[in-house]
Amino acid sequence: MEAPEIQLFNAVFKLSLNRGYETVDYSPVKDEIPYPFVHVGETTDEDIINNKQVITGFVSQTIHVWGYANNRALHTAMMHSLKQDLRAMKRLINYRVELQSLNSNTIYDNTTNDNLLHGIIEVEYKLS
Repeated sequence: MEAPEIQLFNAVFKLSLNRGYETVDYSPVKDEIPYPFVHVGETTDEDIINNKQVITGFVSQTIHVWGYANNRALHTAMMHSLKQDLRAMKRLINYRVELQSLNSNTIYDNTTNDNLLHGIIEVEYKLS
């Protein structure tokens, strides 16, 4: 059985692909892929193992959405649709999940010659 962290990562990656977004699992080098794109990033977990050796606890995923600052409407739509999908998620392959928190933030990024928006979505689920 796969760990809950990879099950969540794969589910989020698939959600993004199903929306038609360019989706990567690494931070690309400049100009490697076109904007906008989604980077499914960091995963954290907190396991609680009961006396039956059943894993419960919490698992969280960070999703980065990158786009051009001059197309804020598209960037916002991408963030919104991903958050809708994350709210609707109830099941991984081997676990039921219950949304605990969903936070997002969008910041300007000027580390390249392009004016970019960097959206960060952090989602946490309770495993059962």
